[in-house]
Amino acid sequence: MTDTHYTSETENVGQFRCESTYIPSNITFATDLPASFEGRAEFPSPGVMLGSTLASCMISLVSVVAARKGVDLKGMRILARPVESSKGIEKIELKAIMPLEGTHPLRSMLEKTALSCPVHQALRPDLETPIEWEWK
Repeated sequence: MTDTHYTSETENVGQFRCESTYIPSNITFATDLPASFEGRAEFPSPGVMLGSTLASCMISLVSVVAARKGVDLKGMRILARPVESSKGIEKIELKAIMPLEGTHPLRSMLEKTALSCPVHQALRPDLETPIEWEWK
């Protein structure tokens, strides 16, 4: 590839599998279609990757905001499950597991911050992303 301003390159390698390379570090990962779409299902589907991307964005943004307030969120986790059908991704169900007490004074702000992450904002408005919060 000669165009150096791109950050990734994705290639169809056959049998409904794609391999994506993060150009700056040359790290490669693969996606498969689910078996229900005749895929091999050996690697995450693009929908699963979208859920992971959303979770990663939410955790990153919430962690930055918390760190600015002197709170370490190491151990925060978000479980994600895309609900897919022949129509596409219908919703992404999320469960956020927080390493803080439920009475923490930043609770409301951190929950709102998660919903303001850039990936969440980029999703189509009708895509449901319900979040269940579990506080320590």
